[in-house]
Amino acid sequence: MMITLNKRTGGLILVIWLFAVGAGGAEPQGDFVMVVNADNEVTTINRKDAELIFLNKQRSWPDGKNISVVINENPKIYDSFSHTVLRRSSQQFLVFRKQMLFRGQGMPPPTLKTDKDVVAFVGEHVGGISYVSPDAVTQAVKVVSILQ
Repeated sequence: MMITLNKRTGGLILVIWLFAVGAGGAEPQGDFVMVVNADNEVTTINRKDAELIFLNKQRSWPDGKNISVVINENPKIYDSFSHTVLRRSSQQFLVFRKQMLFRGQGMPPPTLKTDKDVVAFVGEHVGGISYVSPDAVTQAVKVVSILQ
C-alpha cells in the first residue's frame, strides 16, 4: 500500500517531525549560562549536581578543590536559574538561603549584582561557579553545559 501526501500535509508532517527531533536534546538554559573558573577541569555538570552545589550540599569538585559559589542577583537571570536548575522559584531559593544562616547551617553564598562582578569573582576563585548572561563571558571563566 502506498500513501501519497499533498505538499501541505507533507510539510506539516515534516514540521512536526523536526519539532519532535529538536525536543529530544538538552533542555535550554534560558537566559543564562553556567560558568566556572577558566582553570577548572569541569566541562559539563548535570542539573542535579548543580542543584546540590547551589543548595550547599556539595562543597567540593571531583578533584577535591573547594567550590566557591556566588549568586547573581540580576532578577531575570536569577529567576531563570532558580526555575531551570533548582526547580524552585527565586523566592523559594532566597528563603532557603536565609534559613541556612538562621539554622546555623553555614553562611549562604555571597551575592553580586552584576554579571561583570560575578565573572570577576569566578575568575579569581579556582573553585568558582555561578551563572551569567551569555554575553558576559570572558576568558576568566568558561561555560559548562548543564546535562539533564
